[in-house]
Amino acid sequence: MDRGFQAFAYLVGAWFIELMVWSPPFSYGVFLNFYTTDPDLKRYSSASLALVGSLASGVLYLSSPIVLLIINRFPRHKKTAMILGITLCVSGLTGAAFSTKNWHLIITQGIMYSLGGSLLYFPMSTYLFEWFSQRRGIANGVMYSGTGVGGVVTPFIVENLLGKYGRRTTLLSLAVAFLVFTVPCLPFIKPRVPVAQVVEVRSINTAFLTYSSFWILFIANLFQGLANFLPSLYLPTFASDLNLGTTSGSLALSLINGASVPGLIFLGWLSDLFDVRWSILLSSLGSAMSVFLLWGFAETLLPLLMFACAYGFLAPSWSALWPRFVATADGDDPRQASTLMSIFLGGKGIGNALAAPIASGLLHPWRLTNKSHTIYGFEGYGPLIIFTGLTLLMSSMGTGYRILERKRSLPRPGPE
Repeated sequence: MDRGFQAFAYLVGAWFIELMVWSPPFSYGVFLNFYTTDPDLKRYSSASLALVGSLASGVLYLSSPIVLLIINRFPRHKKTAMILGITLCVSGLTGAAFSTKNWHLIITQGIMYSLGGSLLYFPMSTYLFEWFSQRRGIANGVMYSGTGVGGVVTPFIVENLLGKYGRRTTLLSLAVAFLVFTVPCLPFIKPRVPVAQVVEVRSINTAFLTYSSFWILFIANLFQGLANFLPSLYLPTFASDLNLGTTSGSLALSLINGASVPGLIFLGWLSDLFDVRWSILLSSLGSAMSVFLLWGFAETLLPLLMFACAYGFLAPSWSALWPRFVATADGDDPRQASTLMSIFLGGKGIGNALAAPIASGLLHPWRLTNKSHTIYGFEGYGPLIIFTGLTLLMSSMGTGYRILERKRSLPRPGPE
């Protein structure tokens, strides 16, 4: 079979897996809005219910270094890990359908699902560095766009199913859909080089830990992860507090996910064409300004939807820059590259896992918010909006990755 067609088939299969793994966590804002009124769950605070969504994405990212360390050591078992991942994801969604307490949801929809997603997603993603050496940024952007496409339709599907059939039927339907769309992709997710040729056991070169460029990009990525998830998590609730209805919140969430599709492809293309610092600057400053100027002053539907479009195009698109971060931090070898990729994913996971606890503290009805109209931000959301914007601004520090860079004895991998 032609190698170009095989690479295309891999990218299509990876796109569908990306869509199915990330759509439920990125649509959790709709679940959160419903759970606060669910007879079995409404007695729990929104902060404890928000933790489920934070874990669903945060643990998925955080587990990446461990999963990739194991599969790089035992590459023959990548397919086994993916099958186990599908099983855990389906089991987590099914278990959440029958949950009656918040800790049930934390274990099933929060932890089981995210661990399963990690075992499915990260072995699949390692093949990207084998199939694509040039235009890796845009290939990564296309793959990540699956999340955005799924996120366009998933909030509306979930909202309609929850409204008509309730939580149990909705989660069971998602479990069945997960099986239907992921299992047929498995035959196309395979390495370019036969496994027998890459099993050689070598230690990972950790010299990148001495490079200031790696640490600057890692810290910038951590800040971006801390802010990135918050609008998606709270926009449906924010829209309800504005009395705009649940459909408006789902529409805003859908626009964030939908706008990320062209955003991911554009920033991936831009990072291949120019120095990655321009892409970092566009994503960080642009998304921060959309938070401060649009979300901060939104009290009607139009500015809220404008914010969703602008933020969706610029903030989630940060993920398309990771291959360029990897190349900058000394990751040309496929095994080395996947290890570095897992570190940047893990950094974002730390931010995502911390996002919900921090946000719940900022939204707590203490004297600085008190759930009342304030000078900035609607109904006490001001501190959350300011925190989101400031952390996005901090991610722009990634543009300084060359300022303190140590000179290396080996030449730096340049743009491909």
